[in-house]
Amino acid sequence: MDNRVIVGITHGDVNGIGYELIIKMMAENKLCEVCTPLLFGSSKVAAYHRKALNVENFSLNSIQKADEANAKRCNIINCVDDAVKVDLGHETPESDEAAMIALRVALDALDNKGIDVLVGAPQGCASFAPESGCPGFFAKRYNVHEVMPVLVGERMRMGFVTDYLPFKHIAENITVDHVYTKLRLLDACLKKDFTIRKPRIAVLGLNPHAGENSLYGEEEKNIIIPAMEKARNNGIMALGPYSPDMLFSGVEYHKFDALLAMYHDQGMTPFKTIEGNEAAVLLAGLPIVYTSTVHGMAYDIVGQGTADETGMRNAVYLAIDVYNNRKMNTELGANPLKHYHVNSNNNESDLNVEQIAGVKNEEN
Repeated sequence: MDNRVIVGITHGDVNGIGYELIIKMMAENKLCEVCTPLLFGSSKVAAYHRKALNVENFSLNSIQKADEANAKRCNIINCVDDAVKVDLGHETPESDEAAMIALRVALDALDNKGIDVLVGAPQGCASFAPESGCPGFFAKRYNVHEVMPVLVGERMRMGFVTDYLPFKHIAENITVDHVYTKLRLLDACLKKDFTIRKPRIAVLGLNPHAGENSLYGEEEKNIIIPAMEKARNNGIMALGPYSPDMLFSGVEYHKFDALLAMYHDQGMTPFKTIEGNEAAVLLAGLPIVYTSTVHGMAYDIVGQGTADETGMRNAVYLAIDVYNNRKMNTELGANPLKHYHVNSNNNESDLNVEQIAGVKNEEN
């Protein structure tokens, strides 16, 4: 019996680089060695992009239902009208609709156990309207209160307190409860999805120099630190708040299992600077596994054959790893080993937060 993970892949925006990424990734013939790939999209649109990219010797196995997937082939379920208009390099109402049709069909298959995980090719935020972007759409579909994008690269993981908000609304959404909730969500994700027993989370400040002892703002003193104290009282190793210019100027971020940014650009800018577009993103807080790329549709290079599929491939690998980690942790939780307490002078719980982090704010 083949126990490889069945990975659903949505085609994203048909006018973006999604099909180029998928075709390049599947054409290597290595993907079927680690999983059973199943694309939700359109054979006709795939053929259009294949021709535009001048890719030869590439074909997809067309099936009607997920349980028909061939483990040795790259499969496709045609769920989009073949007459969909392709207008390379432009987001259109038609391309947004095609992206959402594929996503909903794929999620139905995921919910019905036809596939194990889902990986999304890039699609525009407008396609998720009227929900507030991708996290809002998934939160509503799965009836969960909080969903958080977690950026995952080779050198760091990054979570967010707020994500797609206009800058003028950020401060009002930085509250003790909100920061604490995101800390709890990130901690749970690191434990369940990455099997990190005692995650260390660096919390970024909101103001310049993390407030500089309230000289440049009091959010750190009145909101962020109380949220961190609440988190630590509940067993979460939250450290900081740190000034981003200090934390990212060297290699201090390496000392943490994840970082928590207060807003989108505060975390996304250093993350992409360090990790580039080869990283992936996991939506934390969901009962299902959904990953995607950290980059967008790249309309400016569509059809040129220059798009790098590494991020898409890493999104697939991330989904498989998270699925396997969750499965393993569920099995271990059902049959836990008896716990023995061993006294030790090296117990991390006996150390203060500065000793644990190994990082001190140079401004203090």
